[in-house]
Amino acid sequence: MKSVFSVDQIRRAENTLFEFQTDSDELMISAASAVADVALAMLAGPAPSPSSEESILLLVGPGGNGGDALYAGAFLAEEGHHVDALLLGNGKVHQSALSYFESLGGRVIADFPLHYMYRLVIDGLYGIGGRGGLSVELACLVESFSSSGIPILAIDVPSGVHADTGEIPPGVMITVDGFDQDAPMARQKVPAHINAEVTITFGGLRRAHAVSPACGEVLLADINIAGGGGKSLSAELLHIQNIDETPQIFASAAWPKEQSLFERAKFAETAPHIQKIGQHFMILNMEPSPDHDKYSGGIVGIVAGSDIYPGAAVLAVKAAVRATSSMVRYVGPAVNFVLHAQPEVVATQSLQDTGRVQAWVYGPGRGLAAEQQAELAELLNQPEPLLIDADGLSLLERSAELRQALKQRSARTVLTPHKGEFERVADSLRIEGVEIPEAHKDPIGAAQALSTELDCCVLLKGRFTVVAAHDFVHVINSGHSWLATPGSGDVLAGLIGAHLAQSYAELNRLPEFFPDLVLSDSAIYTQVAPAVTIHSVAAALAARTEFGAAPTSAGFIADAIPAATAKVDLKRIG
Repeated sequence: MKSVFSVDQIRRAENTLFEFQTDSDELMISAASAVADVALAMLAGPAPSPSSEESILLLVGPGGNGGDALYAGAFLAEEGHHVDALLLGNGKVHQSALSYFESLGGRVIADFPLHYMYRLVIDGLYGIGGRGGLSVELACLVESFSSSGIPILAIDVPSGVHADTGEIPPGVMITVDGFDQDAPMARQKVPAHINAEVTITFGGLRRAHAVSPACGEVLLADINIAGGGGKSLSAELLHIQNIDETPQIFASAAWPKEQSLFERAKFAETAPHIQKIGQHFMILNMEPSPDHDKYSGGIVGIVAGSDIYPGAAVLAVKAAVRATSSMVRYVGPAVNFVLHAQPEVVATQSLQDTGRVQAWVYGPGRGLAAEQQAELAELLNQPEPLLIDADGLSLLERSAELRQALKQRSARTVLTPHKGEFERVADSLRIEGVEIPEAHKDPIGAAQALSTELDCCVLLKGRFTVVAAHDFVHVINSGHSWLATPGSGDVLAGLIGAHLAQSYAELNRLPEFFPDLVLSDSAIYTQVAPAVTIHSVAAALAARTEFGAAPTSAGFIADAIPAATAKVDLKRIG
């Protein structure tokens, strides 16, 4: 797990280090050294088939990012590689870096080259200060590299990707060489940003690294200067994070990238200053203690399913049963379906008959009638944690009274929308004058804004899932897309609900042992990100076959929860 920083925080930390530099380019040279290390590791891999050369191309912008690229290119040229630089700064370039590049044999080219002349492309165009997309001509060149499988190494942030939000610009239309002008494939829409195979960044992650697939495999290198007692960018960022009164943001990866460059290059042994985004580990021991029973580990109540959608209830309940060792109670009309699938569940058809519960899950397949609105209103008045999903979110969207009850609720609440559901709930608030960013443009900012407005935890689902509470944000990169299957959200709801119940039970026991301990209001929300990690790992495990990965389904994902739980358990940290 790594901390994530805004562009403003990065700039402030860099400016502090600039004051202590003994050479004007000291920090830049430190960064360029890490770029060169990663580039050499990429060159050691198999060559893309269209490339007949071993040359490297630098895309050089006018600022510090371009300087990083030129210094890195100089180090690579010194290692014996042929390195070309395409200067794209409209006459502006970091002059000392250019001079050093040329002094070590680097070559500046004037025209856009043929893509198959290169083995690797290094993106040193925009960096964290870039705004807007690539020109049509440059987008066409970049597309020729990408479509041919020639890898691109981005410095800091892939050009065209907004560093603070991960937003990408609209694509552009290009005319493809080799086609008749009237051919259907002659005109194509291509990205106006760079999709990197690897991004190397420095000191700490930028927000884009947490949410944008365009960054590819993200590697983190600390950089430092000799002056000021050997100050490092990472230490300065942590100092700024400690003094800023803003929620801390973290990023983690649930499932490792296949054929990861970090693992192939053995950076942990050969270049310890280069790190990857690690997995987030759990803070609760999932094994029952000697004095635990079926009640003490957290009882979850699941209100889900309908005559039309009984499967949603079955999936949510199955996930909750497999998530912990404690009791699961089911409420709804799908009793027979649920008990046939999970006979260990205690089932009833009404909230009044449910019995003791330590967390609630409401919504999957439940329906949108007045009866369901009354159910959700009743649960919003209960003292236990409540997770609202699917139809429950639609009820919130439609009812200002329910939204007000949520805001006034003293107990903890978790909302679990995908981006479409998020936008519908957000639109109902935007009509009332509340400013909430669009989820597809700024997922971190959007989740934070909704969390603040409704005083709850917002889990914005996707390949990069954002968990936002009032004092922290945690983004989990699933590392795959096998969760894009019907019912996986129902599984996630049941899984998180069971973890909320367990956490609620454990937290309520702490005062007995630590009478002076003061817990944060959002302490229970710290269990949401581990549950998301387990869900992602379960999907990856469910997609495994003896022949490789293959499509899976929500039922198989639920079945894989115990194995996934074991795989990410805290006991393995060491």
